[in-house]
Amino acid sequence: MSTPVPLEAAEPRRLRESFGRLGVYLLRNRARYAFGGLCTLGYVAGFVAVPILVGRAVGVSVRFAQGTASADDVTAVCLLLLAVTVVRGALRLFSRVAVFNAGREVEYELRNDLFWHLQRQPQSFYARWRTGDLMSRCVNDLNSVRLMLGPGLLQILQTPLLYLAVFAAMLSRDVTLTLLVLLPYPLFVLIARTFGRAMYRANLAVQEGLGELSNRLQETISGISVVKAYAMEEIVTRRFEAMNQSLYRRHLRRVTVDGSMPAITGMLPAFAMWIVLLVGGGQIQQGRMTVEDFFTFAMYIYELTFPTFIMGWVVALVQRGAASMKRIDELLSIEPAIADRPDAVSVDRLRGEIEFRHLTFHYPGEQRAPALRDVDLVVPAGTTLGIVGAVGAGKTALASLVPRLYEVGDGHVRIDGVDVNRIPLRTLRSQVAMVPQDPFLFSMSLAENIAYGLPSPEPERVEEAARRAQLAKDIEELPHGYDTIVGERGVMLSGGQRQRAALARALALDPAILILDDTLSSVDAETEAAIQRELREVFHGRTVVVIAHRLSTVRSADQIVVLDEGRVAEGGTHEELMAKDGLYARMARQQTLEGSGDPASVGEVA
Repeated sequence: MSTPVPLEAAEPRRLRESFGRLGVYLLRNRARYAFGGLCTLGYVAGFVAVPILVGRAVGVSVRFAQGTASADDVTAVCLLLLAVTVVRGALRLFSRVAVFNAGREVEYELRNDLFWHLQRQPQSFYARWRTGDLMSRCVNDLNSVRLMLGPGLLQILQTPLLYLAVFAAMLSRDVTLTLLVLLPYPLFVLIARTFGRAMYRANLAVQEGLGELSNRLQETISGISVVKAYAMEEIVTRRFEAMNQSLYRRHLRRVTVDGSMPAITGMLPAFAMWIVLLVGGGQIQQGRMTVEDFFTFAMYIYELTFPTFIMGWVVALVQRGAASMKRIDELLSIEPAIADRPDAVSVDRLRGEIEFRHLTFHYPGEQRAPALRDVDLVVPAGTTLGIVGAVGAGKTALASLVPRLYEVGDGHVRIDGVDVNRIPLRTLRSQVAMVPQDPFLFSMSLAENIAYGLPSPEPERVEEAARRAQLAKDIEELPHGYDTIVGERGVMLSGGQRQRAALARALALDPAILILDDTLSSVDAETEAAIQRELREVFHGRTVVVIAHRLSTVRSADQIVVLDEGRVAEGGTHEELMAKDGLYARMARQQTLEGSGDPASVGEVA
């Protein structure tokens, strides 16, 4: 058994892995960063030259006042100072534009890759991760990474070069005074080390708090109808306020830590300037230093004030970006549990034969009893399978394994004799259409929702699918017909309309395998009968799996299976199951007593 790695030891390794992943994006944008680096070198040269020219201008002005220099000398040095200052400003602008744009490009690429990575994750992933937290990582954390790779990276590159160039120039003029000026600056290393870890932890706590608050906000807005129905506004507000207060305190801790370092580092140039004034002034009185050199030293210290002050902010920026990149890397490090395998076979078109062999299935991450137990079942191509059973019997779990929404062991599920794990996901899911029990519609037009799975919108196909789903009459009553925006999750439509819209979306695909998971539970009996008549033609020639609570929905299926606690309790046609007088027959009698419909007298499904 391996020894667990302590948290303190694992943290640096996680950071190295995070920055290693980030290096890939930096290499992709190396041209921008290289151009920004060259401009930065030019800016550093101008940064060193300006104080020298200022000192020279002061010296020439003094000599002009003494009558040893001409007005042309003053004009020449002033024009040169102006030219160098303009060039330095231009180089600074170009370096910032190049590096900041590179940071934006990395943010753009990383967000696209993160979004694609999230789409590849199976449903079990979203059962473990909260939506608000994922949104926070895709927005807030990425913004922090962008700031680290833009302003942060520029200052990390630029400031050390400025220090080295300036101190080299100062050493060439006066070694003793330079060494005295350097005395306070080693304190910066100690300060950065002391505050760095605290900054990282404070920023990580804030980012995690933002994720928690985003999740609570997303849940509340999505479930606002439930909040209002139970008059929970005040209680929900108090809970949100408590979380917001916690985030507020985390922000205050971060501001305290982040603000302390610039305040302390800002005193270093002031102390260095005090040394220049004290020692340099004495050397001028003793005749050991010229006024020109004194002003040059003073200008160097003055110009280093902002880079020294900003380094405190940059350290905070880098720590914030490191904490955010760690959170992003946590997502990117999760390999999709369901993906195309190296031994995948090439399949052009599925016939639709489905076979379950000794299938036992647990929902990922759950420790409870299996959802399915030793299921053996064959569904010939072009036939209809009805699945019934009590709530929690495993009906949806069985159907979800056909399009491989959950991972299953090799050999237990086959389509057309091929292990479902060896069929490319794009091929499999483009030919298997599943209408879930809880239909989801996107906040776009109704026509776009119906045509969602099509390569390109086809109005005739959309209208035909809507007609077969008995949605055409409802569409005529909508304010803008097919162009009506249905709102988030289809809130503008009734429950039955949402189910029929989801059914129309599946029918528009013309799939080889059609799975209907209690699709008609929210429609009335008359509409259900009309839909069933239309579906007779749809079912012809394709494999259909119908999950239903009402037995009338599956009465004419080619075979019906009854699931009980994950096992196939009974199987056969409607007439055979009624003759057995088992679980299916008891369910039929119960539904008749409850008024759900008599299986012996309702219309056919197929």
